[in-house]
Amino acid sequence: MHRGPWDEVHQESLLDCPVTIRRIGSGGQPVVLVHGIGVSARYFEPLAQELARTNSVYAIELPGFGSSPGPRRALSVPQLGEIVLAFLSRQELTGVVLVGHSMGCQVATETVLRAPERVSKLVLLGPTTNDRERSIPKQALRLAQDTTRESPVVNLVVFTDYLRSIVPYVRTLPAMVNHRLEEALAGVTCPVVLMRGARDPIVPADWLHRLAAITPNATIVEVPGVPHVLMYTRPGETARGFLTGTSRATA
Repeated sequence: MHRGPWDEVHQESLLDCPVTIRRIGSGGQPVVLVHGIGVSARYFEPLAQELARTNSVYAIELPGFGSSPGPRRALSVPQLGEIVLAFLSRQELTGVVLVGHSMGCQVATETVLRAPERVSKLVLLGPTTNDRERSIPKQALRLAQDTTRESPVVNLVVFTDYLRSIVPYVRTLPAMVNHRLEEALAGVTCPVVLMRGARDPIVPADWLHRLAAITPNATIVEVPGVPHVLMYTRPGETARGFLTGTSRATA
């Protein structure tokens, strides 16, 4: 099991699914990180180390991804949100800054809908799936474009994770593409931070503006010069963007 910079790594069963939990830092406001499809907590490590200077940081590796064994059945996005909620409830975490990346944004939003009292802020980094490109071929094209813009180290982390989780990836992909984030977000009442890298082909700027129009508590933040995996390439700017709001805001 990959250890990395984490202070603690362990597995537990949440709703009859094995899930790997990683923790770094202590004190401050709890921050919970939810990864995207096919990947693990590894691509969150630079951001987690940045956040751990002032916060307790937890990363959840969902069933079938990272070090978590595959589930016995395909799980929907709402079911994955319930697993994250089960973790928050077991740890008795409140006032949480809940951070999702890519598909993790969809999962995190479903979590907030089920337990708004536990989450003080919802942070969506590169939220999928753009409502004007909601198809597997189109998303595959955008992922290929993004790959040409990411650094070699990001591509190495992401694609080695993909290889480890190819079966859960394929089983989860239709649920990710067909999930309507805009409908789920309409029920969120806490502050929402919508972030993207300025060179992200998967998450265009107009998609964030359409999402922001759904909730009155939304802020859009753009990190210049980076594509989809912004929190690995620019962890400091990403953290400041949702903890203090000092990254470049576009709305």
